[in-house]
Amino acid sequence: MPEGALRTLLAANADRISVRIGPQGRAVSAEVRAANAQKGFVPLADVPDLIWKNLPSAVPGGRDTAFRSGPEHPNHYADIDQPLDGTTLRERCVADPAQVAVPVWQDYYTRLGKTAPDERGLLPFRVQQFFEELVAAARAGDAVRFVAAAGLVAHYVGDACQPLHGSYLADGLPDGTGKGVHSAYETTMVDRHDAELVEGISAALPKAMWPAPLGSAADAAVAVVALMDRSARAVGPRALVDAYAAVAHKPDDASVAVTDALWRDAGAQTAGLMVDGAVTLAGLWHSAWMLGGGDDTVDASRLVAIDTAELQRLYEQPTFVPSLTLDEIGPALG
Repeated sequence: MPEGALRTLLAANADRISVRIGPQGRAVSAEVRAANAQKGFVPLADVPDLIWKNLPSAVPGGRDTAFRSGPEHPNHYADIDQPLDGTTLRERCVADPAQVAVPVWQDYYTRLGKTAPDERGLLPFRVQQFFEELVAAARAGDAVRFVAAAGLVAHYVGDACQPLHGSYLADGLPDGTGKGVHSAYETTMVDRHDAELVEGISAALPKAMWPAPLGSAADAAVAVVALMDRSARAVGPRALVDAYAAVAHKPDDASVAVTDALWRDAGAQTAGLMVDGAVTLAGLWHSAWMLGGGDDTVDASRLVAIDTAELQRLYEQPTFVPSLTLDEIGPALG
């Protein structure tokens, strides 16, 4: 990210946004879980999972409407690789960015018989919604809102660079083959091989190309679809399911042998996915800051670490970048 006010602000709030990978990160993650249990501050990138995908009666700020169900859930994925009329929605959107539009996606899911809210993933539009909030916060000179939105949107861009978040094969084949691949790959494998991941990311990051600036929130949604496409091409969801099924001895097998096999098959590529996601996220932050004129509107005195209590009050408000379903989000987008 270029030097300047935005970099200063985000660097000052790095520990508000996320935790490090590695042994230290695991220790901090345990502290995060403890803080969550005590209803304390949770790093922003973890809020969509740990806070918003919970009942408000269980966790302050929870957005679920029933046990493990609510409008937040489909914001974390978009199953856009199921063929329809000889092509997939992902392919259509990459070929023609105008297809990254809520009515087009509604029609796609409906024609596939997917009518329940949790079957109609809307991940790119969630990022579009957050991009609008980032621009508005920068325009208002509101460092608290900007940092909150920047940390929260990191979760969704992180989801977008993981191939299973863009596939109807998210946890195996429809017949149950490969059940358990999602957590074995994204959680257990990553935890087990965190040191190698950091090494791979550190080696690849200096070579990564800075993305073209985004001119609008709609462009942010298109950029997320492009990220999802690159991720699926680098680590194919079907190939990942097949690799898991070939070594798993039972459903939800996350043993050392299984996760080590996944690492041998896709470890280096996974580091590349994370670099792509990180650079895409940084470009999104920078574009929103520039469109909102943050260099001129945010006072230099605010380019410091934000009080975690301020951030927590914000993310516990259900009206702050509200969680909406695909059939609700259209009117909320500019």
